[in-house]
Amino acid sequence: MKKWLKVLLKVLGVIGIIIVAILIYSISFIDTTPYFETEYYSKTIKKLNDEISNRIETEGNFNAGFSKISITPKIVKGSENPLKGEFNAIKLAGFGDAKLATGVHDTIYAKAIALEVNGEKVVLVSADILIMPPVVADMVGENFENDPKLNRQQIFFGATHTHTSSGNCVPGFVGKQFGGEYQPEFVKWLAGRFTKLIQDAIADLKPASFATDYIHVPNLVKNRIIGKTGRLNDKLTLLSVKQENGRNAVVGIFAAHATSLGSDTDQFSGDYPGYFQRALESKGVDMAMFYAGTVGSHTNKGKGAKYDKSKYIGEALADSAIVVLHKMKYTSKVNFSRTSSEIETPDLQFLYISDNLRLSPAVGNKLVPKTGRLYLQGFRLNKFIWISMPYELSGEYGIDLKNALELKGFNSAMTSFNGQYLGYIVPAKYYYYDTYEARLMGWYGPSMGDYLMELNFTLANGLTGTKL
Repeated sequence: MKKWLKVLLKVLGVIGIIIVAILIYSISFIDTTPYFETEYYSKTIKKLNDEISNRIETEGNFNAGFSKISITPKIVKGSENPLKGEFNAIKLAGFGDAKLATGVHDTIYAKAIALEVNGEKVVLVSADILIMPPVVADMVGENFENDPKLNRQQIFFGATHTHTSSGNCVPGFVGKQFGGEYQPEFVKWLAGRFTKLIQDAIADLKPASFATDYIHVPNLVKNRIIGKTGRLNDKLTLLSVKQENGRNAVVGIFAAHATSLGSDTDQFSGDYPGYFQRALESKGVDMAMFYAGTVGSHTNKGKGAKYDKSKYIGEALADSAIVVLHKMKYTSKVNFSRTSSEIETPDLQFLYISDNLRLSPAVGNKLVPKTGRLYLQGFRLNKFIWISMPYELSGEYGIDLKNALELKGFNSAMTSFNGQYLGYIVPAKYYYYDTYEARLMGWYGPSMGDYLMELNFTLANGLTGTKL
């Protein structure tokens, strides 16, 4: 054999070995191990059961306080002033091809309601933002480390999930693709705004009463994975709080994605949740809040396009809320319970390659932002259960738990984006289906949904003292 041919074969052999090594490092088989046979499950379920056994429980008079604050950055030319919220460029958060913000269509807010019984507190915090940025939530938690009466696990973060709010909040490759380059000074400013918001809500605590209820609104939401044949969580859940001085606040939780505005939008806007809140505040509610509920498989539907559609959905949703608010019965005597537990996850299985292959955890972890402490949180006010989650839970999963709780006499709220983010959590039957929710945003394998739903049911059982 000629010398040059031997050299060529050696070179090709080395290249082949390198290619195989790269493939072994960068690609892995999808893990189909039953979750209940895994170490992450056994550790998490033990932690959760321990926390439930040691949950806070008390009974007494109800206090509430609320506050709101603008988180609309000001776009300026020349020198930035982060202390005043002035920045040269902020990208809209929700679409990979979103534009830089050029102005403000409607002011974006963060809002909070502090709830207290016998000195035991939880603080509900939601904002006109895509997700609660994990770095912001961590910073806010650190700001309360030395507070003897409030810690991170008592803060129930959420988001309206508007895609036309501020980006630049999430580090890493995926964060940059969706929301633009990470800006530490902007994140620090946001954390400061949220910290003040919580402090103001606690300072406003006064004797109060509360009521909860829900209404079906099927004309404003649809299953976006398989359309009309898909199961639907169409419940608008409401929590209403009235202080003795007459001021009131209302929280709405709904499962439709806030995407009536597309990637061609170049102004800050709260999308339909913004219209919902403003509509309620124009009808006698002192402060209206909105939480994205089980949005992992549901989108909005309504008449018109762009802002006309946002307005239609938001105001129609507010009209439905008013119907419920008029028949609510309030109480100031409360049986209160709360708990929070850290959860563990399987190895990351980010980015679909084929029905059997995904990127390896080693590569995926370089693309997806590193998660900090993951909390599953819950509290009970009499016959009302609130569960707060670090992921976008499918509405199909959500309706199962809500219906199970209702059969036991409990109304419930399930909210997403509580300070970390694990992607979309959809039923395993959709995992291999050619859809955005599973193929791009299903990050932890086909068992993740059933695993997390067992945790959700376990938490609900602990808070209610029943077996759902």
